[in-house]
Amino acid sequence: MKSWRLLLRTLRINDVPVEVTYADLFVVLRDGELCPGPNDWEATVTTPERCHLPPSRHHLHAHTPDGVILAGPALLVFSDGHQHHFRGDGALVGVDEALA
Repeated sequence: MKSWRLLLRTLRINDVPVEVTYADLFVVLRDGELCPGPNDWEATVTTPERCHLPPSRHHLHAHTPDGVILAGPALLVFSDGHQHHFRGDGALVGVDEALA
C-alpha cells in the first residue's frame, strides 16, 4: 500500500469558494490497484471563520499549489465549525496527475 498527503491551495465545496487556513487530501493506493478506490481518499480542512456544513454528501473541488485540479464527492464525517473532515464517496478526478 502507498499513501500521499496532497496540500490544497484553494477549495470549493458544492461550488462555493471556502477560505481555508489549511487543507489537504490524504490518498491511498492499495496493492494491486491502478487507482484509488472511491473511499480511499479523505480531506482535512480548517476554516478561519465558522462554517456550518450539514453532515451529508458534498462535492469538493480543489487546486494544489502546483495547479493540479482535484474534484470528487465526499461525505462530511466530522465538523466543529472550523475543523472539517471528509471521506471520499466516489472517484477523485485529477488524482493521477497529482500523483505522477
